Amino acid sequence: MKLLKFLPLIIFLIVSIFLYNKIKHQKKLEPLSSALIAKKFPSLKINSLDNNDTINDFIKNRFVIINIFASWCAPCRIEHEVLKSFSQEYTIIGLAYKDSIENIESFLLELGNPYKKVFYDFSGKESINLGLYGVPETFLINKNRKILLKIIGPINNDHIKKIKEIIND
Repeated sequence: MKLLKFLPLIIFLIVSIFLYNKIKHQKKLEPLSSALIAKKFPSLKINSLDNNDTINDFIKNRFVIINIFASWCAPCRIEHEVLKSFSQEYTIIGLAYKDSIENIESFLLELGNPYKKVFYDFSGKESINLGLYGVPETFLINKNRKILLKIIGPINNDHIKKIKEIIND
């Protein structure tokens, strides 16, 4: 009878000790990667805003940074200043994800346009074929159309340093 009275406390202590040990010995989370790293850029049916150029035609024979963004994406606004300063040295192309032309143009007019060219994926299906988890994401593509790097989330100055190291190697 007396043991039954303390049973909830004993169960609580056992569960607490178990959870504490689980948290204490938890491995650091690995960053998400992409199955497409070191593979050729996939053939995508994505056109530019200003004409019918496809993204695949545009990236031929040049290093390109592809930044997937959306006007409705708050982290995209955060990374925008970094992209603008980086665009003075390197070719960055924008890929608008699930957005309207009016919103894309308004977003770029308000914050400035760091992109050499802007492409759109209104449905989002083609971006998913590229391995998109969510916006913003950034890809580094080499002259042979090989994906060298994928950055998930807003790009920052540390990412820029890493991209520069890869390009200059």
